[in-house]
Amino acid sequence: MSGASSRRKGNVYEVAVAAGLRSKGFRAITSRDGRGGAQGGSDVITDLPVCIEAKNHARHDLSGWLDQAVNDAAGDPASVWVKRRGKGDVGESFVVMRAEDFVALVRPDVEF
Repeated sequence: MSGASSRRKGNVYEVAVAAGLRSKGFRAITSRDGRGGAQGGSDVITDLPVCIEAKNHARHDLSGWLDQAVNDAAGDPASVWVKRRGKGDVGESFVVMRAEDFVALVRPDVEF
């Protein structure tokens, strides 16, 4: 798949993640919308206390993607939302994060 085609596929998934979160009552936009077309930081900007990196790839690089999300999160909890093959519903996505970030979300008073 060409670079432009791959970016387009990724952008479609980012838009779907933002729309899925909005349908559940969260504020969410893609970073491209939030930055006037420029890419950087979290792929999806939300009112959630977590950085969201959205990925739609045939092959998974969970470790690399998570490192990217942690870097983009600038100290906030980081997550990677991964589109599942054959699943069109964003609610069926995988969410990957470090254990310490998960604990920070569910128990902010506990340091892992």
